[in-house]
Amino acid sequence: MDKPYTTIQRDNYQLTIYNGIAPLNPDNDNVDVQVTFPNGESFSAVFFTLQNIDTLMKHYKKTGECAKGLYFWASDMLIVQELTEQNICETIDNLLAEEEFASVFSKNEASPIIAPKDGNRLFKRFNESL
Repeated sequence: MDKPYTTIQRDNYQLTIYNGIAPLNPDNDNVDVQVTFPNGESFSAVFFTLQNIDTLMKHYKKTGECAKGLYFWASDMLIVQELTEQNICETIDNLLAEEEFASVFSKNEASPIIAPKDGNRLFKRFNESL
């Protein structure tokens, strides 16, 4: 099994993209992203494409969620034209340069840091339980 996340080391932060076991669809998907700084602070946000929001709202219309697709919301939401590692990195770099990062990402409070090998073991147990 491929890893359910991708880690990218940037000059001033480490980026973890929790893509799951299926490859990301750059045009119609969403993904959880965590940014960890050298001081240990970490922040999270969810990246969406516009097409994915439309897909989710149509799904909600069928399932009855969100008043039958009347609305959509997500905490810490970022919308990108295309969901790629490059776009995620460029978005974060721009938010940091423009000093807007803390307005978009939420700080992860006292969350334990899980080493990649431990994360792999947890995901393996989760998949086996399905």
